[in-house]
Amino acid sequence: MSEQVTGVDAYAAAAEFYDLMATPYVAQVEPVLATLLSEVDTVAGPVVDIGAGTGLSTTMIADALPDAEVVAVEPAPAMRAVLLSRLAARKDLRERITVLPMGFLDTELPRRCAAVIALGVIGHFDPAARPRVWSTIAAALAPGGDAVVEIQRPGAVLAVPERRYTRARAGALHYEGWSRADPVDAESLVWRMTYRTYHEDRLLQEAVTEHRVWPANAERLAAEAESVGLRAVSADADTGLLRFTTERRTR
Repeated sequence: MSEQVTGVDAYAAAAEFYDLMATPYVAQVEPVLATLLSEVDTVAGPVVDIGAGTGLSTTMIADALPDAEVVAVEPAPAMRAVLLSRLAARKDLRERITVLPMGFLDTELPRRCAAVIALGVIGHFDPAARPRVWSTIAAALAPGGDAVVEIQRPGAVLAVPERRYTRARAGALHYEGWSRADPVDAESLVWRMTYRTYHEDRLLQEAVTEHRVWPANAERLAAEAESVGLRAVSADADTGLLRFTTERRTR
């Protein structure tokens, strides 16, 4: 059986496979994110996770900052369902993580946030919306607060040939994730994600999702951040994580 969906409904198809497919990604990103968050002052306010998805990023943040209150923003019901199931299994996190069921630009954020995190998110906002995204982040941060933003590969409008990016097993079945990117215009591309479920060599299920993104490299993101008063302070080339900070006020 094959199913193809686009737009918001694409997350309903992706949610079933998301965590299995993301295992290698989490193993790579988690230690880097923990290092980038090591200087966050959690006394200053909560930490916001933009586009929290199934909660993988949310739990990484909460584990790296065990004293932090976390606000997870996730508009897709299917992804949010997995996130809440994750919290149901961890009472320690459930007591300090708030899940908001709306898009980032529709969210009323706390007035002072210690940090704002955006993993795999920034490219989902088109160039017309991104200035508002950055200004909202900057306005929410407490003095000296940090923003961690992930460059969404490939960081430019390029065709990316289809490849299998991961393979996982659960019980008697194995799962494959395939991806490819096709340019739409000079500023955007469409990622086509294919999830396949096999029993031995027999294909049981195939789901195809498409997401339009507006990629940006580190230099462009740094310039966008600088325009609202955020200064780039560190970057990790392997994961594409960038850390920005506000200027701490002095008396």
